[in-house]
Amino acid sequence: MVRSVRVKWGFMQRIRTIVATFGFGLFSLISCSNPVDTNANHIPLMSDDTGAADACEGDGCAVQACDCLQVGDIYRFNTLQLTNVDGDPNFAVIPVLNSLWQMDINAYELNFYVKVTKLTATDIEISVTNAARVGDTKKPCLLPQTTAIIKLPRKGCDLLDSETGSINVYSGSLEHPKNCGYLQNMTPKIGADHAIPIRGVKIRASVSADCKRIENGQVFEGSFSEAALFHLCTCQTTPGQSSDVCITPQPSPADASTVPEGDCSLCGNNWQSLGGLLGAFAGGTSCDATSPCPGGVTCDHGMCAGTGLKYGCKDEYGARAVCMGATFTAERLDPAVWLPSDCSGTK
Repeated sequence: MVRSVRVKWGFMQRIRTIVATFGFGLFSLISCSNPVDTNANHIPLMSDDTGAADACEGDGCAVQACDCLQVGDIYRFNTLQLTNVDGDPNFAVIPVLNSLWQMDINAYELNFYVKVTKLTATDIEISVTNAARVGDTKKPCLLPQTTAIIKLPRKGCDLLDSETGSINVYSGSLEHPKNCGYLQNMTPKIGADHAIPIRGVKIRASVSADCKRIENGQVFEGSFSEAALFHLCTCQTTPGQSSDVCITPQPSPADASTVPEGDCSLCGNNWQSLGGLLGAFAGGTSCDATSPCPGGVTCDHGMCAGTGLKYGCKDEYGARAVCMGATFTAERLDPAVWLPSDCSGTK
């Protein structure tokens, strides 16, 4: 039985709890069509100005631009900024979230590592893996269960519109994640434990001429599934706090599908339903058995139906999902200095 989430808190308390929502941000996936028109957000690709990529034509032609790209190159996100939530570029907490996400990236609480896994003159395949903070070392460890593959056509330095792929969002340390949810043992499986899955992801970007940076990155389609949002809880922290203040979640049950939606009891007493939190920021009217909706309107996830989130996208199972978009940039790691390794054995 779905457990309604009653969302009652003041604006300052909402701001205090939103930091862990990072995970919602980017937010292992399949298709969704984002209704936001992206035509106005055209990225000026390098070939628009230089025409360098056009100088070489034909399947056997060597790449004229960005031939410094190599299989095995690893980049780390150094920015991640939401451009819309629920199809709305003015969604109430976007500026707050973007500021908090940047804090988490700078503090190595939030980590995305992009690895070039396959490369030809006309195509590139990348893996995107989250990493967990390890103390204050600034050397996070990789979480292989969050790895997602994205394939893109390329034209020199321009990485063109990708095939539909996925991104997961894990924030915090291994012992103290900022989001809590048992998604891996659900039937059907909808993601990795304690990470927010973003479905239906399509991206585009460009690479700097020296191959040291990924620039102009856009997640121009993507969505958070309703099922994931209401099986995830977010830790109530203040801006800039590390995830160490978050209670360590209990081990995953054998069948996580038995955990009621909106139930944060396995996470701890300083956790809040992520779906309920977003619904409140979307202007939803809260309801429960003691405070029914007016006019006989259905109470849906603790919000009166027709208020709150619009669910303009679909997840890979055809169920409701919240549309989103974002921008990103990344910097290449120097293998002579340090490269991340898996979290196996890390404490």
